[in-house]
Amino acid sequence: MIKNILLIVLLGIFLLSVGCAPPKFITKEPFQAKFEPTPPYELDLSKIPKPDKLKPMFMNEKFEEVPIDQAKFIVLDPKEFAKIAALIKLAKAYKNIAEEQASLINIRIELINALKEYLAIEQAKANEYRQLWADSENAYRQERYSHKFDNLLNKGVFGAIGIGAIMALILAL
Repeated sequence: MIKNILLIVLLGIFLLSVGCAPPKFITKEPFQAKFEPTPPYELDLSKIPKPDKLKPMFMNEKFEEVPIDQAKFIVLDPKEFAKIAALIKLAKAYKNIAEEQASLINIRIELINALKEYLAIEQAKANEYRQLWADSENAYRQERYSHKFDNLLNKGVFGAIGIGAIMALILAL
């Protein structure tokens, strides 16, 4: 009875050690950052101040002020003319500043988009490396398991042949 239990336990240990395949190697999923591309900067020129409405004087040949339909000349007061010149100069300066600012902002946005693209490439590289690592690790574990099983099987067969040979010798004597 004890021999049968011992034989079953030994057989169970042998089958469990041989029959258990290695677990599949699974790597940790890396952090995935996702970004939407930043849209380019649109310049809003509506905030540049516009000159006040002109107050021209309509004059005839004698330089007398007349209604618009009888006028031969349009005359501006020196204050009005100076005001217009200053506003036009200011508007040109604002426009130049705004265009340069838009150019700098767009360069910055292009830099940000390039960094986002670089991050996406690095994440793809990390995923590919992770997959190659998992594949090689799984292949290594499977190969190791196969050799372990083959070695155990060979040892078992040679052990059985040896025991059979010894039993044949004992029976022959």
